[in-house]
Amino acid sequence: MNDDGGNEVNDTGFGDFDFRFLTVPVLDMKNKYAIAAGFETFLPSATENSLGSGALSFGPQIFGVFFSPFGIKGTLIAPAYQHKFSVDEDKNRREVHQGLIDIFLLWISPARQYWVLIDPQIILDYEQDKEFTLLDFEVGAMLDQYLGTKGHSAYLRPSIGVGSDRPYDGSIEVGYKIIWR
Repeated sequence: MNDDGGNEVNDTGFGDFDFRFLTVPVLDMKNKYAIAAGFETFLPSATENSLGSGALSFGPQIFGVFFSPFGIKGTLIAPAYQHKFSVDEDKNRREVHQGLIDIFLLWISPARQYWVLIDPQIILDYEQDKEFTLLDFEVGAMLDQYLGTKGHSAYLRPSIGVGSDRPYDGSIEVGYKIIWR
């Protein structure tokens, strides 16, 4: 969704499909920290040009994870950096070359069935020489007790764009995650 008065875009539909492999090579619960590394793939599957990049892109990423910061149980703070780049673009679409800086703030319910996430992101678009911020809020639930599965969850993630170069004013993402251990 975007309506900044200039381009009058107000599209709805499906965005790009992405999936992520994430591993935790360092986990130190005694000192309450971890390091995670991942690799994300973005497929150009959007139903409207304004809803996706039109590019096959990859995004290696690294996270620092700090458990129970400030002594608050069930929380974590995870600063992260992802370098996103395209390897194949649709005709008349720009290359993707971005740095994404996130600070994930997470609360997990005591029974570990529900969560709330706040994710302020700074996007450095090296290709278009633009910078902007996205502020995501997420609520989610584990679905295993309802589906008889293991590691399945669903979430709702509204987002707000901030800054004059923002790609949208707001969006809503609905997701389904499967975590294998």
